[in-house]
Amino acid sequence: MIPVSEQKSFEQRFSIIRTLAPDNMLSKEEQARLTIMDAGVGDVFTCFGSTYIVQEINKYQEASEDYSKLKDYFVTELTCLCLETGAVGHFEWEIDDELAVCITLDQIKFKRLADEEGQPIDEDDLDQIVEDEDTIVYAGETFDYDDDWAAVYRRNGKEEKVYMYEFVNNRSSLFITIEEWQDGDKEEYRIYISKPVNPLELVLISKGGGKT
Repeated sequence: MIPVSEQKSFEQRFSIIRTLAPDNMLSKEEQARLTIMDAGVGDVFTCFGSTYIVQEINKYQEASEDYSKLKDYFVTELTCLCLETGAVGHFEWEIDDELAVCITLDQIKFKRLADEEGQPIDEDDLDQIVEDEDTIVYAGETFDYDDDWAAVYRRNGKEEKVYMYEFVNNRSSLFITIEEWQDGDKEEYRIYISKPVNPLELVLISKGGGKT
């Protein structure tokens, strides 16, 4: 017997796929003209042979280190449902001289990270790692310090403070982001593995044709 959750996921995805009638599909000319920046909630795009519907769009806005001032740098996060598998995926885009896109591959714990000597690291080591512009090791690969910055994250009208620590593996172009989420006097850490995506790999195929 198929679990109820899987049955509901299948029915939801099948219902969305049925809405992708020819009348709701974008023309080849529109597909070539539009980018992920034009995607809205309910829109559908393809990437690497999979089809995604956008379920949420949220934003990170860079801030000063004490969060007293906001800056003109944004990262837009799209939470998407894969219509083939039912998995939830996250894509992010930003303008840094030109359009840059990435996809989140995995979320990991501190216990999978180490320093170059193989010693485990945790949140208490982050300030020193940044000061030394040091490297961290994940799955036998070294990731060099790249940047750290404060941001305000906006979702459903709510704002949260988050501090980002970014590391990049120059061989594979994979990168690690350690997010420090502020909640009063408490911090929660989330660590993500991501990779860049050529913006041309994402093709918007339907505007408003899907249903969430």
